[in-house]
Amino acid sequence: MEERKGRRLVLFPLPLQGHINPMLELANILHLKGFSITIIHTHFNSLNPSTYPHFTFHSIPDGLSESEAATKDLVLLLSLLNAKCIEPFRECLVRLLSDASDEPVACLISDVIHFFTESVADSLKIPRIVLRTGGASSFAVFAAFSLLREKGYLPLQESRLEEPVIEFPPIKVKDLPLINRCITEEYSKLVSGLSNGAKASCGVIFNTFEDLEEHALARINQELPNIPVFPIGPDKIKNN
Repeated sequence: MEERKGRRLVLFPLPLQGHINPMLELANILHLKGFSITIIHTHFNSLNPSTYPHFTFHSIPDGLSESEAATKDLVLLLSLLNAKCIEPFRECLVRLLSDASDEPVACLISDVIHFFTESVADSLKIPRIVLRTGGASSFAVFAAFSLLREKGYLPLQESRLEEPVIEFPPIKVKDLPLINRCITEEYSKLVSGLSNGAKASCGVIFNTFEDLEEHALARINQELPNIPVFPIGPDKIKNN
C-alpha cells in the first residue's frame, strides 16, 4: 500500500482551464511528495475524477444561472463565483474536517482569485496558501493597482499608451496586464480582493521561476515581507 504522510491537502482551483491545469499539476507534485490530495471543484466547468484516480474529489454548487455561466464578461463571472461559492465551499470544508475516518486536513491551497476562501479558512482555523497560476509580473502589477491609479496610469488613456511605467521598467502603459481596459468598481474590488487575499495568506505559490522573473519576485517579496513566496516553475520541479 502506498505510504502517505498522514496529512491531507485540500486544493480549490478556479474553474477556468488556464487555472485548473496548473493547480492539478501542483496537486500531482504534492502527491508525489507523500501528501493525500482532495480537490474541491464547482459544477461550472466540472472536473472528471476518473482522470485523477489518486485524488479525492468533491463537487460543490456554484449558484450560477445558465446565462451567468455563459457570460463573456470575465470580471462578472469571477465576481459571481466569489459571491456565490462562499456557503457551498464552507459546508464542504466543514464536512471534510468533521470526517473522523479521513486524514486530518493540514492546509488549504486555493487559487488566489478565490479570495473569499480567506474568511472561510480563518473561521475554520485552517492555514491557507494561495496559487497564482499566472506570472509574478502580472501579480506585481495587480498588487500595485492603487499606486498605478494614483500616478494616473489607470484608467488607460490613449494619449499615454506609449508612456513608460516608471515603477515597472520596461513596461509601457499599453502593456499593463489588465483583464480589460474598463476599470469598473467591480474590477477594482476583484483586484483588491486578489491582492489583499494574498497578503493575508500563509504563503503564495507562483507558477514561475526566479531566472525568468527575478525582478518581479524581488518586488513581491518587498510587498509581502512576512509572507513566504514559492516560485515552483520548471527548474524547481526538475531539481526536486
